[in-house]
Amino acid sequence: MDLTKLSLSDKIIGGAGIVLIIDLLFLPWHSIDLGPFGGSITRTAVQDPNAFWGILALLLAIAVVAVVAVRAFKPETTLPDLPVSWNQAIFYATAAIAVLLLLKLLIETSELGFGAFLGILLAGGMAYGGFLKFQDDKKATTA
Repeated sequence: MDLTKLSLSDKIIGGAGIVLIIDLLFLPWHSIDLGPFGGSITRTAVQDPNAFWGILALLLAIAVVAVVAVRAFKPETTLPDLPVSWNQAIFYATAAIAVLLLLKLLIETSELGFGAFLGILLAGGMAYGGFLKFQDDKKATTA
């Protein structure tokens, strides 16, 4: 696997995406202290409350990382035609991940764990990488 084939945007999307997937699956997004009964309950992003938004973001993040990896490491692979370019689709998907996670966060703001804050930062990083991809598309059409 030759990492020199990756553009800056691919590295940002891939790195932030992989860590975001781990964050969504394993890190605590909500941590409820049980007080005098002892202990606490932690919930990941794909568990309640609002698990639907976390699951959608997870599936989208997996798809984006997979597409970026296939396009970078197997350029001979023919991906299906889309109504927009693949770089635009990646940008829209990364923006959607950020919106889904912000929505999940804003709907239930009580008892937030560190995974929620890290997840929002990582989603922002993916969206930035997607924006760089989108800019690559614009540069190619103006050149």
